[in-house]
Amino acid sequence: MAIDSLVPTLDGWKSAREVAVGDTLFDESGRATRVRRSVSLLDVSRRYRVEFRDGTAVIADASQLWPLREFAGAYEDRLASTAEVLSLGVTYERRLTSGKTKASRGGVARWRTLATPALNLDECPLPLSPYLLGYWLGDGDSDGPRITVHEEDLPSLEREVEVEGARIISRQRTHGKTFRVRFDLGSYGTGIWALRDLGVLANKHIPSVVFRASRSQRLHVLQGLVDSDGYIEKRTNRVELCFTAERLAKDAVELIRTLGLYPRMSSVAAVLNGQRVGTRHRINFTAYSDDAVSRLARKLERLGSKGSIAPYSRVRTLVGVTLVDRGPAFEIEVDSPNGLYLVGEGMIPVGPFSSGSD
Repeated sequence: MAIDSLVPTLDGWKSAREVAVGDTLFDESGRATRVRRSVSLLDVSRRYRVEFRDGTAVIADASQLWPLREFAGAYEDRLASTAEVLSLGVTYERRLTSGKTKASRGGVARWRTLATPALNLDECPLPLSPYLLGYWLGDGDSDGPRITVHEEDLPSLEREVEVEGARIISRQRTHGKTFRVRFDLGSYGTGIWALRDLGVLANKHIPSVVFRASRSQRLHVLQGLVDSDGYIEKRTNRVELCFTAERLAKDAVELIRTLGLYPRMSSVAAVLNGQRVGTRHRINFTAYSDDAVSRLARKLERLGSKGSIAPYSRVRTLVGVTLVDRGPAFEIEVDSPNGLYLVGEGMIPVGPFSSGSD
């Protein structure tokens, strides 16, 4: 990989050049794996930008190995080098057919990655319930422990606040059918103290500690975001979040990826009365009932089951391999059973240790 490629580690994101022997990365199952060897390559003559459909990319040398699923008339799991992917191309021109095996389009995607796994991590102490944190990030006042909620969802929020060991100390109808509620943590401290301790007071974002919290803690933050500020479309299993704060939107994308889901973000102008007033960042991803990305019954009931086969919504299609400038690269070897580890913003499984560089 290029030495500035991002690698998710137990301590957060690092560039490949910063990864050292003994550091903890993640394997293709999301489990922790240690680096046992790293090699710096000062000048690689052929480096390639490997691009995926969700807009993420990794710069790698010709010999980097990728565990992929190849379609060449039928699907087959295999390890392929960057050079092989470039040689075979990113599309497969299949023979067109009709009838029960109809194939009306010739050029189809040849390569798909392994699914990005949910990171498997231990629970960590947080000063505020993860669910309440997510709900507040979605519909809370940035300067204090207050949340705006529609009257239809108020009973549900009150129940969840109680379940989380907190309490609502005031509720006030604002206008129409919305309420503003103020919460406190009872014997655990004040709500404003917890928000300040997390560094989110007047600075809405997902704290870095959350990205390396347990799977259930990360899921609870996402549930709060979806329940307060999300929409689930019937029959399609499509979940949408929308934010005006770019940092919070990017944080939500990263959070969703750590849960093994596949988010895509687009940014469009926010218009009010014909005038642009900012930018809306829309995040879409596919979820199923088993993913439990919501606690609200009216939202959760819209999600169907995914069945026994992992859907393509959990993998990334490889859409391009292009030559880039020569430069330094870095090889990493880990102690996971298959020698695989995650790399890039999309946390794509790569490896094992390649046999050499060009």
